[in-house]
Amino acid sequence: MLRLVGVTIPDDVDLFNGLRMIKGLDTKNSRAKIEAILTKAGLYNRQLQPNGKLEKVYPKVGNLSWKQKSRLIDLLEMPRAVVRNLRISPRKLRLVADQIRGKSVDEALGILQFLPKSGSPILLKLLKSAIANAGSNHDLKADELFVAKITVDGGSIMKRFMARARGRACRINKRTSSAKIVLREKFNMAKAAVAETGDAKKAGKKAAGKATEARKTAKAEKPAAKETTAKKTSKTQGGKE
Repeated sequence: MLRLVGVTIPDDVDLFNGLRMIKGLDTKNSRAKIEAILTKAGLYNRQLQPNGKLEKVYPKVGNLSWKQKSRLIDLLEMPRAVVRNLRISPRKLRLVADQIRGKSVDEALGILQFLPKSGSPILLKLLKSAIANAGSNHDLKADELFVAKITVDGGSIMKRFMARARGRACRINKRTSSAKIVLREKFNMAKAAVAETGDAKKAGKKAAGKATEARKTAKAEKPAAKETTAKKTSKTQGGKE
């Protein structure tokens, strides 16, 4: 089982058709996008077809390891919101982005509303846009989301100058930046795997405990049987009762 963007993909479905179950990737034009995601994740095999061509064959969800599933979850950036050409330097915006990375949506909204930084209103508007995209495009609730990724990259640089002494000019760089926020559900496949292994360990401990109890009872019954046999032999050896 694999859960992606609010959709639970069963184990008997291959990855390509499983990704087409997600709203937004179920169109004909998204075929190239799905193939690019799976190729980047390395989740495919090449098989020789009867016509002599090599074609990609995608594995089923049940045959994937937890490491492969987590890699696919990281590469699938949905739902998200992107803004470009912001008139603020990336260094200033990253100070705000580091405060909300990994936080739940409610906590991130509270931080951005009261953080006294120039980039807070920008990222607050971007986060609200990502929440709206998650609700309208993928039917996800804001209470179940957290900020999985937030990246800030540099954009184009506008070059200006300031006149200085002796006819010189001092260069001024007016930097721009772009930001991207990716939201995900709080349900994580890795955590589910840990829970399953924990349950398996508990079951193994219970079975081991039952086995030890059975051994103890068997050992306790053996001496009693030996005592009864010894009494019988002593009576017959004397010849008299």
